[in-house]
Amino acid sequence: MQEVLWSISDTKKETEVVTFQGKEITLENLSPVFTPEQEVAKRWELEQQLYEVFRKYADKRQKEEAGA
Repeated sequence: MQEVLWSISDTKKETEVVTFQGKEITLENLSPVFTPEQEVAKRWELEQQLYEVFRKYADKRQKEEAGA
């Protein structure tokens, strides 16, 4: 189970009104606001996830090249 590092109260809200097909639409973007410690933990978590993805595909490619 993953730990939740932020809650809905820790967000930055950006609102923009755009026109699409003649109608005004309000767009809301909520972004988490992290403490410096949370930022470091989140960055490390993302780096680990990316490493796993790249390793998975690198292993797959090596097996394909070995079989070719």
